Amino acid sequence: MFDCFLSQCLVLLLVFFCSARFFFLKISRVDSFAVFSPLALIISLLIFYCFGFSVINLAVFFLALITFFTNFRAVLRVYSSLIVDSYSGVFIIFSVLILILTLLLGALIVFTRPVKYSEKDFNVTKKTLTLTGSTTDLRIPENILQGQIPSGRLYVYEPVVNDEITEEIYSSNPVLIFSPGIRAEVLNYEPYLELLAQKGYKVIAADFYTKDLYLISDFTENPFIKALLESRFLRRFAALKLEEYKKDWYSQIADKEKAQAIKKYSALSKLALELYGDQSQLFYIVDGIDFDSIYSVVEKFKTEPYDNALGFFSLNRVDEYRTSGYGFIEQTDVFTAWRMGLERENKFFIPRYVAGKTIKSIEEQKKD
Repeated sequence: MFDCFLSQCLVLLLVFFCSARFFFLKISRVDSFAVFSPLALIISLLIFYCFGFSVINLAVFFLALITFFTNFRAVLRVYSSLIVDSYSGVFIIFSVLILILTLLLGALIVFTRPVKYSEKDFNVTKKTLTLTGSTTDLRIPENILQGQIPSGRLYVYEPVVNDEITEEIYSSNPVLIFSPGIRAEVLNYEPYLELLAQKGYKVIAADFYTKDLYLISDFTENPFIKALLESRFLRRFAALKLEEYKKDWYSQIADKEKAQAIKKYSALSKLALELYGDQSQLFYIVDGIDFDSIYSVVEKFKTEPYDNALGFFSLNRVDEYRTSGYGFIEQTDVFTAWRMGLERENKFFIPRYVAGKTIKSIEEQKKD
Protein backbone atom coordinates (compact mmCIF):
# COMPACT_ATOMS: atom_id res chain seq x y z
CA MET A 1 0.00 0.00 0.00
CA PHE A 2 2.80 2.42 0.81
CA ASP A 3 4.37 1.63 -2.57
CA CYS A 4 1.19 2.93 -4.19
CA PHE A 5 1.56 6.18 -2.24
CA LEU A 6 5.15 6.57 -3.46
CA SER A 7 4.06 5.93 -7.06
CA GLN A 8 1.35 8.59 -6.76
CA CYS A 9 3.92 11.06 -5.40
CA LEU A 10 6.23 10.30 -8.33
CA VAL A 11 3.49 11.12 -10.83
CA LEU A 12 2.68 14.38 -9.06
CA LEU A 13 6.35 15.38 -9.01
CA LEU A 14 6.64 14.78 -12.76
CA VAL A 15 3.45 16.77 -13.39
CA PHE A 16 4.67 19.58 -11.12
CA PHE A 17 8.06 20.01 -12.83
CA CYS A 18 6.46 19.73 -16.25
CA SER A 19 3.87 22.40 -15.49
CA ALA A 20 6.19 24.73 -13.56
CA ARG A 21 8.87 24.93 -16.22
CA PHE A 22 7.56 28.21 -17.70
CA PHE A 23 8.85 29.94 -14.53
CA PHE A 24 12.41 29.02 -15.43
CA LEU A 25 12.62 29.97 -19.13
CA LYS A 26 15.19 32.77 -19.33
CA ILE A 27 16.84 31.95 -22.66
CA SER A 28 15.72 30.13 -25.80
CA ARG A 29 16.18 26.36 -25.45
CA VAL A 30 14.79 22.93 -26.17
CA ASP A 31 11.78 22.45 -23.88
CA SER A 32 13.05 19.13 -22.45
CA PHE A 33 10.90 19.07 -19.27
CA ALA A 34 7.86 18.50 -21.50
CA VAL A 35 8.81 14.81 -21.79
CA PHE A 36 7.72 14.39 -18.15
CA SER A 37 4.05 14.53 -19.27
CA PRO A 38 3.94 11.21 -21.21
CA LEU A 39 6.11 9.61 -18.53
CA ALA A 40 3.65 10.69 -15.82
CA LEU A 41 0.74 9.30 -17.87
CA ILE A 42 2.45 5.93 -18.35
CA ILE A 43 3.24 5.61 -14.63
CA SER A 44 -0.35 6.54 -13.71
CA LEU A 45 -1.58 3.70 -15.94
CA LEU A 46 0.91 1.29 -14.37
CA ILE A 47 -0.48 2.25 -10.95
CA PHE A 48 -3.82 0.79 -12.04
CA TYR A 49 -2.10 -2.41 -13.11
CA CYS A 50 -0.09 -2.79 -9.90
CA PHE A 51 -2.51 -1.45 -7.28
CA GLY A 52 -5.96 -1.41 -8.88
CA PHE A 53 -8.55 1.33 -9.21
CA SER A 54 -9.31 3.79 -6.44
CA VAL A 55 -10.65 7.33 -6.28
CA ILE A 56 -7.18 8.78 -5.70
CA ASN A 57 -5.58 6.66 -8.43
CA LEU A 58 -8.25 7.89 -10.84
CA ALA A 59 -7.62 11.49 -9.81
CA VAL A 60 -3.87 11.03 -10.38
CA PHE A 61 -4.57 9.50 -13.80
CA PHE A 62 -6.87 12.33 -14.94
CA LEU A 63 -4.36 14.94 -13.79
CA ALA A 64 -1.60 13.18 -15.74
CA LEU A 65 -3.94 12.91 -18.77
CA ILE A 66 -4.74 16.65 -18.71
CA THR A 67 -1.04 17.43 -18.38
CA PHE A 68 -0.25 15.17 -21.33
CA PHE A 69 -2.75 16.89 -23.66
CA THR A 70 -1.71 20.33 -22.44
CA ASN A 71 1.91 19.53 -23.28
CA PHE A 72 1.37 17.41 -26.39
CA ARG A 73 2.65 20.06 -28.81
CA ALA A 74 5.62 20.72 -26.54
CA VAL A 75 6.53 17.01 -26.64
CA LEU A 76 6.45 17.12 -30.45
CA ARG A 77 8.74 20.18 -30.37
CA VAL A 78 11.20 18.32 -28.15
CA TYR A 79 11.10 15.33 -30.52
CA SER A 80 11.90 17.71 -33.41
CA SER A 81 14.60 19.56 -31.38
CA LEU A 82 12.83 22.89 -31.89
CA ILE A 83 13.81 25.94 -29.80
CA VAL A 84 11.31 27.57 -27.42
CA ASP A 85 11.67 31.26 -26.60
CA SER A 86 8.26 31.97 -25.03
CA TYR A 87 5.02 30.36 -23.84
CA SER A 88 1.52 31.37 -24.87
CA GLY A 89 -0.86 32.93 -22.37
CA VAL A 90 -3.31 30.03 -22.70
CA PHE A 91 -0.54 27.51 -21.95
CA ILE A 92 0.54 29.49 -18.88
CA ILE A 93 -3.07 29.64 -17.57
CA PHE A 94 -3.51 25.88 -18.00
CA SER A 95 -0.15 25.21 -16.39
CA VAL A 96 -1.05 27.34 -13.35
CA LEU A 97 -4.37 25.51 -12.99
CA ILE A 98 -2.59 22.15 -13.20
CA LEU A 99 -0.08 23.31 -10.58
CA ILE A 100 -2.91 24.27 -8.22
CA LEU A 101 -4.63 20.90 -8.77
CA THR A 102 -1.32 19.11 -8.24
CA LEU A 103 -0.74 20.83 -4.91
CA LEU A 104 -4.31 20.15 -3.73
CA LEU A 105 -4.18 16.49 -4.78
CA GLY A 106 -0.71 16.17 -3.26
CA ALA A 107 -2.01 17.46 0.07
CA LEU A 108 -4.88 14.95 -0.02
CA ILE A 109 -2.53 12.08 -0.86
CA VAL A 110 -0.14 12.96 1.96
CA PHE A 111 -3.01 13.42 4.43
CA THR A 112 -4.54 10.02 3.53
CA ARG A 113 -1.30 8.10 2.99
CA PRO A 114 -1.25 4.51 4.26
CA VAL A 115 0.85 3.61 7.27
CA LYS A 116 4.29 2.41 6.29
CA TYR A 117 5.30 -1.06 7.49
CA SER A 118 7.25 -4.04 6.22
CA GLU A 119 7.68 -7.73 6.99
CA LYS A 120 10.89 -6.91 8.86
CA ASP A 121 8.93 -4.71 11.28
CA PHE A 122 6.95 -7.79 12.36
CA ASN A 123 9.79 -10.31 11.94
CA VAL A 124 7.86 -12.40 9.40
CA THR A 125 8.31 -13.54 5.82
CA LYS A 126 5.81 -12.99 3.02
CA LYS A 127 5.37 -14.83 -0.26
CA THR A 128 2.98 -13.80 -3.02
CA LEU A 129 1.92 -16.60 -5.36
CA THR A 130 -0.35 -16.78 -8.39
CA LEU A 131 -3.33 -19.11 -8.35
CA THR A 132 -4.92 -20.76 -11.38
CA GLY A 133 -8.00 -22.89 -11.90
CA SER A 134 -11.37 -22.60 -10.21
CA THR A 135 -12.29 -23.29 -6.59
CA THR A 136 -12.78 -26.97 -7.52
CA ASP A 137 -9.26 -27.41 -8.94
CA LEU A 138 -7.28 -24.59 -7.36
CA ARG A 139 -3.51 -24.87 -7.80
CA ILE A 140 -0.23 -22.97 -7.72
CA PRO A 141 1.37 -23.28 -11.18
CA GLU A 142 5.07 -23.96 -11.46
CA ASN A 143 5.38 -21.54 -14.35
CA ILE A 144 2.74 -18.88 -14.97
CA LEU A 145 4.26 -18.22 -18.40
CA GLN A 146 2.81 -21.48 -19.71
CA GLY A 147 -0.37 -19.73 -20.75
CA GLN A 148 -2.52 -20.43 -17.69
CA ILE A 149 -4.94 -17.65 -16.78
CA PRO A 150 -4.47 -16.35 -13.21
CA SER A 151 -7.56 -16.74 -11.05
CA GLY A 152 -6.29 -15.38 -7.76
CA ARG A 153 -3.40 -14.35 -5.55
CA LEU A 154 -2.18 -16.31 -2.56
CA TYR A 155 -0.31 -14.61 0.27
CA VAL A 156 1.69 -16.76 2.67
CA TYR A 157 2.92 -15.24 5.94
CA GLU A 158 5.25 -17.17 8.23
CA PRO A 159 7.21 -16.30 11.37
CA VAL A 160 10.98 -15.97 11.17
CA VAL A 161 12.37 -18.86 13.24
CA ASN A 162 15.95 -18.69 14.49
CA ASP A 163 16.23 -21.80 16.67
CA GLU A 164 14.89 -25.36 16.90
CA ILE A 165 13.06 -24.84 20.21
CA THR A 166 11.00 -21.98 18.79
CA GLU A 167 10.31 -24.00 15.64
CA GLU A 168 9.03 -26.93 17.73
CA ILE A 169 6.74 -24.65 19.75
CA TYR A 170 5.34 -23.04 16.62
CA SER A 171 4.81 -26.41 14.92
CA SER A 172 1.86 -27.13 17.23
CA ASN A 173 0.00 -24.05 16.00
CA PRO A 174 -2.74 -24.46 13.38
CA VAL A 175 -2.47 -22.98 9.91
CA LEU A 176 -4.68 -19.89 9.72
CA ILE A 177 -6.82 -19.47 6.61
CA PHE A 178 -8.47 -16.24 5.45
CA SER A 179 -10.14 -14.75 2.39
CA PRO A 180 -11.76 -11.29 2.28
CA GLY A 181 -15.04 -10.22 0.73
CA ILE A 182 -15.42 -8.19 -2.46
CA ARG A 183 -15.07 -4.82 -0.67
CA ALA A 184 -11.50 -5.58 0.38
CA GLU A 185 -8.30 -7.32 -0.59
CA VAL A 186 -5.87 -9.32 1.50
CA LEU A 187 -3.58 -6.28 1.62
CA ASN A 188 -6.27 -4.39 3.54
CA TYR A 189 -5.89 -6.98 6.32
CA GLU A 190 -2.13 -7.40 6.05
CA PRO A 191 -1.01 -5.72 9.32
CA TYR A 192 -3.36 -8.02 11.25
CA LEU A 193 -2.22 -11.12 9.34
CA GLU A 194 1.45 -10.28 9.87
CA LEU A 195 0.85 -9.74 13.58
CA LEU A 196 -0.60 -13.27 13.73
CA ALA A 197 2.43 -14.63 11.88
CA GLN A 198 4.66 -12.76 14.32
CA LYS A 199 3.13 -14.83 17.12
CA GLY A 200 4.14 -18.10 15.47
CA TYR A 201 1.27 -18.89 13.11
CA LYS A 202 1.48 -19.77 9.44
CA VAL A 203 -1.14 -17.72 7.62
CA ILE A 204 -2.43 -18.23 4.11
CA ALA A 205 -4.82 -15.70 2.60
CA ALA A 206 -6.18 -15.36 -0.91
CA ASP A 207 -7.95 -12.97 -3.25
CA PHE A 208 -10.09 -14.91 -5.74
CA TYR A 209 -11.09 -13.83 -9.25
CA THR A 210 -12.38 -17.18 -10.55
CA LYS A 211 -15.41 -17.38 -12.84
CA ASP A 212 -17.33 -19.51 -10.36
CA LEU A 213 -17.14 -16.62 -7.87
CA TYR A 214 -18.36 -13.84 -10.17
CA LEU A 215 -20.81 -11.58 -8.33
CA ILE A 216 -20.92 -7.96 -9.38
CA SER A 217 -21.26 -8.52 -13.14
CA ASP A 218 -24.64 -10.31 -13.15
CA PHE A 219 -26.23 -7.43 -15.07
CA THR A 220 -24.25 -8.17 -18.27
CA GLU A 221 -23.65 -11.18 -20.49
CA ASN A 222 -20.65 -9.61 -22.22
CA PRO A 223 -17.66 -11.83 -21.25
CA PHE A 224 -15.16 -8.98 -21.60
CA ILE A 225 -17.10 -6.65 -19.28
CA LYS A 226 -17.62 -9.50 -16.82
CA ALA A 227 -13.90 -10.31 -16.75
CA LEU A 228 -13.01 -6.62 -16.37
CA LEU A 229 -15.42 -5.95 -13.50
CA GLU A 230 -14.39 -9.12 -11.66
CA SER A 231 -10.65 -8.61 -12.22
CA ARG A 232 -8.21 -7.79 -9.44
CA PHE A 233 -7.81 -4.29 -10.94
CA LEU A 234 -11.44 -3.23 -10.73
CA ARG A 235 -13.51 -5.54 -8.51
CA ARG A 236 -12.99 -3.82 -5.15
CA PHE A 237 -13.55 -0.37 -6.65
CA ALA A 238 -16.73 -1.56 -8.42
CA ALA A 239 -18.03 -3.21 -5.24
CA LEU A 240 -17.49 -0.05 -3.17
CA LYS A 241 -19.28 2.07 -5.78
CA LEU A 242 -22.19 -0.40 -5.93
CA GLU A 243 -22.51 -0.31 -2.15
CA GLU A 244 -22.51 3.49 -2.23
CA TYR A 245 -24.92 4.09 -5.12
CA LYS A 246 -26.91 0.84 -5.56
CA LYS A 247 -27.61 -0.28 -2.01
CA ASP A 248 -30.52 -2.61 -2.82
CA TRP A 249 -28.60 -4.37 -5.55
CA TYR A 250 -25.51 -4.61 -3.38
CA SER A 251 -27.48 -6.22 -0.54
CA GLN A 252 -28.49 -9.00 -2.95
CA ILE A 253 -24.85 -9.45 -3.96
CA ALA A 254 -23.81 -9.58 -0.30
CA ASP A 255 -26.22 -12.44 0.35
CA LYS A 256 -24.76 -14.42 -2.56
CA GLU A 257 -21.25 -13.69 -1.36
CA LYS A 258 -21.91 -15.33 2.01
CA ALA A 259 -22.83 -18.56 0.28
CA GLN A 260 -19.65 -18.42 -1.81
CA ALA A 261 -17.53 -18.52 1.34
CA ILE A 262 -17.94 -22.30 1.41
CA LYS A 263 -16.23 -22.61 -1.97
CA LYS A 264 -13.39 -20.24 -1.08
CA TYR A 265 -12.54 -21.71 2.30
CA SER A 266 -12.85 -25.29 1.10
CA ALA A 267 -10.45 -24.61 -1.77
CA LEU A 268 -7.97 -22.89 0.56
CA SER A 269 -8.21 -25.75 3.07
CA LYS A 270 -7.16 -28.29 0.45
CA LEU A 271 -4.36 -26.00 -0.68
CA ALA A 272 -3.13 -25.58 2.92
CA LEU A 273 -3.00 -29.35 3.37
CA GLU A 274 -0.96 -29.63 0.18
CA LEU A 275 1.47 -26.98 1.41
CA TYR A 276 1.84 -28.06 5.05
CA GLY A 277 0.86 -31.73 5.11
CA ASP A 278 -2.28 -33.80 5.64
CA GLN A 279 -1.90 -33.76 9.43
CA SER A 280 -1.96 -29.97 9.75
CA GLN A 281 -4.62 -28.36 11.89
CA LEU A 282 -6.67 -25.64 10.19
CA PHE A 283 -8.24 -22.58 11.77
CA TYR A 284 -10.45 -20.17 9.84
CA ILE A 285 -10.64 -16.39 10.11
CA VAL A 286 -13.73 -14.75 8.61
CA ASP A 287 -15.11 -11.25 8.28
CA GLY A 288 -18.79 -10.67 7.62
CA ILE A 289 -19.58 -14.27 6.64
CA ASP A 290 -22.68 -15.93 8.03
CA PHE A 291 -21.92 -18.60 10.58
CA ASP A 292 -23.85 -21.34 8.76
CA SER A 293 -21.40 -21.13 5.83
CA ILE A 294 -18.24 -21.31 7.90
CA TYR A 295 -19.72 -24.00 10.19
CA SER A 296 -20.28 -26.16 7.12
CA VAL A 297 -16.61 -25.78 6.15
CA VAL A 298 -15.46 -26.62 9.68
CA GLU A 299 -17.70 -29.71 9.75
CA LYS A 300 -16.48 -30.81 6.33
CA PHE A 301 -12.84 -30.72 7.41
CA LYS A 302 -13.60 -32.33 10.76
CA THR A 303 -15.08 -35.51 9.30
CA GLU A 304 -13.68 -38.35 7.20
CA PRO A 305 -11.48 -38.31 5.23
CA TYR A 306 -10.36 -35.13 7.01
CA ASP A 307 -9.62 -34.48 10.66
CA ASN A 308 -8.03 -31.05 10.41
CA ALA A 309 -10.44 -28.24 11.27
CA LEU A 310 -10.02 -26.74 14.71
CA GLY A 311 -12.56 -23.92 14.54
CA PHE A 312 -13.01 -20.34 13.38
CA PHE A 313 -12.89 -16.75 14.55
CA SER A 314 -15.14 -13.99 13.22
CA LEU A 315 -13.57 -10.54 13.19
CA ASN A 316 -16.89 -8.79 13.65
CA ARG A 317 -17.14 -10.36 17.10
CA VAL A 318 -14.75 -7.60 18.20
CA ASP A 319 -16.70 -4.42 18.91
CA GLU A 320 -13.59 -2.24 18.55
CA TYR A 321 -13.19 -3.43 14.95
CA ARG A 322 -15.54 -0.96 13.25
CA THR A 323 -14.71 -1.63 9.61
CA SER A 324 -16.08 -5.13 9.08
CA GLY A 325 -15.87 -6.13 5.43
CA TYR A 326 -13.35 -3.40 4.59
CA GLY A 327 -10.31 -4.60 6.50
CA PHE A 328 -7.99 -2.52 8.65
CA ILE A 329 -8.36 0.57 6.52
CA GLU A 330 -7.13 2.98 9.21
CA GLN A 331 -3.70 1.69 8.18
CA THR A 332 -4.14 0.47 4.59
CA ASP A 333 -6.79 2.66 2.92
CA VAL A 334 -6.94 5.88 4.87
CA PHE A 335 -8.99 7.69 2.21
CA THR A 336 -11.87 5.22 2.58
CA ALA A 337 -11.50 5.31 6.37
CA TRP A 338 -11.59 9.10 6.27
CA ARG A 339 -14.83 9.01 4.27
CA MET A 340 -16.28 6.71 6.96
CA GLY A 341 -15.37 9.20 9.68
CA LEU A 342 -12.25 7.34 10.86
CA GLU A 343 -8.70 8.65 11.19
CA ARG A 344 -5.31 7.32 10.17
CA GLU A 345 -3.83 5.24 12.99
CA ASN A 346 -0.12 4.42 12.82
CA LYS A 347 0.33 2.48 16.07
CA PHE A 348 -1.57 -0.61 14.82
CA PHE A 349 -3.67 -0.60 17.97
CA ILE A 350 -6.79 -2.23 16.47
CA PRO A 351 -4.90 -4.88 14.43
CA ARG A 352 -2.88 -5.80 17.54
CA TYR A 353 -5.99 -5.94 19.69
CA VAL A 354 -7.91 -8.10 17.20
CA ALA A 355 -4.87 -10.37 16.71
CA GLY A 356 -4.76 -10.87 20.48
CA LYS A 357 -8.46 -11.76 20.54
CA THR A 358 -7.91 -14.19 17.67
CA ILE A 359 -5.05 -15.99 19.43
CA LYS A 360 -7.09 -16.19 22.63
CA SER A 361 -9.94 -17.79 20.67
CA ILE A 362 -7.54 -20.29 19.08
CA GLU A 363 -6.20 -21.35 22.47
CA GLU A 364 -9.71 -21.72 23.89
CA GLN A 365 -10.85 -23.89 20.98
CA LYS A 366 -7.72 -26.02 21.28
CA LYS A 367 -8.83 -26.97 24.78
CA ASP A 368 -12.38 -27.92 23.74
